[in-house]
Order: sequence, then structure tokens, then C-alpha cells
Amino acid sequence: MVRGGGSGGEPIRPLRLSVGLADRLRRRILEGEFGPGERLPGNRELAAAYAVSVGSVREAIRELDAEGLVEVRPGSGTYVSRDIVVRSSRVPEERLLDRDEVEELIEAREVLEPRLAAMAASRASPEQVEGLWRALERMQESISDPPAFAEADVGLHMAIAEAAGNRFLMRATADIRALLRRDMELSAEVGIRQAGTLRFSVDSHRRLVAAIAAGDPEKAARIMSSILHRNRGFVTGLYSGGFPAEGSGEF
Repeated sequence: MVRGGGSGGEPIRPLRLSVGLADRLRRRILEGEFGPGERLPGNRELAAAYAVSVGSVREAIRELDAEGLVEVRPGSGTYVSRDIVVRSSRVPEERLLDRDEVEELIEAREVLEPRLAAMAASRASPEQVEGLWRALERMQESISDPPAFAEADVGLHMAIAEAAGNRFLMRATADIRALLRRDMELSAEVGIRQAGTLRFSVDSHRRLVAAIAAGDPEKAARIMSSILHRNRGFVTGLYSGGFPAEGSGEF
């Protein structure tokens, strides 16, 4: 049965149609609507369901493929990765985290993600690097939309984890990011209220992607550490009522 229709299949507003489609499909995959190993509807079916061109569908699928969310099998179709972490079955999003839990999750990111950035700089294929640039473009296009920006940020960091080439570390990253999702969206809203835009976050992530593309593990790890250190102030500020200075956080 084609899953492109219904509430998930409303037309996507213009701008970059492939970006909007990638967002919708990514959310449906991470929430378990398309399960690990399941075949997605065909390109023409998705194009009809979302009122976009087949070319936009192909571009969206390429983006999800670069992030490790799907696998394209020539002559067979597009399938959800069997290694994907299904958010709805593993992460109880309804429960709000307390400050101690959030700080522990941020600490886990600070330990894990700089190492993943260094590994990505050493191991990323040209196709994966291109996927990182596309993910960064999605962040750029979402700088005035906190929920979309947070989703794009997750996409970029998951693409880095995929490029690092360790499926278990990628799963750990996905779990941590899913648990922090609400806090990241809120901190993005704070960033927009303070600076009017999230362009400063895009700039820091652009430097990160450039370091990975240049094959510089030390620089990639250093930039990732800086992003996460500043992010700590933004997210924990949600619990204390105080926020860092404008432009000083990941968002």
C-alpha cells in the first residue's frame, strides 16, 4: 500500500521542494512509519502524493541515502536502512527530561561527537562529503524556522556520524539527539529571538564541514567541540532562565 497519501502527503510549499520532501520522509522514517528494511513507495508514487516532480524525489532520496537513512537498490527500489534507530520505539518523546538528564546527554555528545567528526574527516567518501554540504544547505534554508532548523541540524550531525563509518556510534548519536530534540528546538527559538536569525550557527557548521571535506581530523574535532561547548550554555539556559550572549551557542 502506498503511504504517500493521507496526512503525510499534503503538497509541500515551494522553496526547495526536494528539501521539504526529504524533511517529511526523514520524519516518517525516524518515527517508525517506515520500518527498518521496508521498501519506500516508488519515485512516481511519491511525486504524485507530494505534488512534486520525480526529479525532486530523486534529489530527496539522494539526501537521505547520504545520511544513511535509506539504501537505494538499482532495479529494486529504495529501502529504509536496517541499522536505523526508530524514534517511536526506542525514545519516549512524551516524557520531559529534567536538567540532570539533559546535562548528562550533552556530556555524552561532548565525548562522542568530536571523535565522530575526526573519524569522518579521515573516512568520508566524496559522496558523503557532498551529502554533508547538502545537509548544510538545508540548515541555511531553515534559519528562520526553529523546528525545521533543529531537524536540519539533526540531519547534518547524523550524516557526520554515518561518514564516521561506525554503525554503533551512529546509533548512540541518534538516541542522544532524539532525546534532546525538544530542547534543541527551544534553543533554536531562543537563538532567533536574540539574533533574529540562526546564520551564526550555519557559519560554524560550514567551518566544520569544510574541515571534514579537507580531511583534517584535528580541526574537525576542535570545531565540533567548540560548537558543543557553546550549545551547552544555550540548552542548560532553558532550565536556569539565563541564556548565553547572542551568537554564542550552537543555535
